[in-house]
Amino acid sequence: MKLPYGISGGYYMPGIEPEPPSINKSEFYAKCKQISSIKHLKCEILHDLETDCKNFYAAKFMFISKPIYAVINSAHPYLAFCISNERGEFGNSFPLDFINKEELAKDFKSNYHVMSVEELNKPFILNEHDELKNVRSVIKQVEYWSPKTIGEVIFNYWD
Repeated sequence: MKLPYGISGGYYMPGIEPEPPSINKSEFYAKCKQISSIKHLKCEILHDLETDCKNFYAAKFMFISKPIYAVINSAHPYLAFCISNERGEFGNSFPLDFINKEELAKDFKSNYHVMSVEELNKPFILNEHDELKNVRSVIKQVEYWSPKTIGEVIFNYWD
């Protein structure tokens, strides 16, 4: 899988300075509210996560069994679903616990690239990603945080 410029939060490219990419978080939040209304689910927008060092936005869908979190990369329209950790916490744990949630995925697919657990759990090896391996800030973060999977790079806590 080719990871686009800015996916991990690194924005320095040798010799060029492209504009940092970003998604429209208001559109993402509106889509979450629309889906929750159609499915008769309570949805909570997790604005408090925006001020932390994360490169994703999140919304919490209240299912009867347990909450499901929709997370979207802040730079590109890559979306995934996850659950809270064993203590019931979300947003302060790393790595995220990704799940497939087809019930929600089909509603997001027209607007976003919904990632499967299989895609997210593929090993991340920096040298296999020409698009990232020369980005100085990415190299430093990868050396420090040692992400093991593609999911840890796309949805990270080091920005």
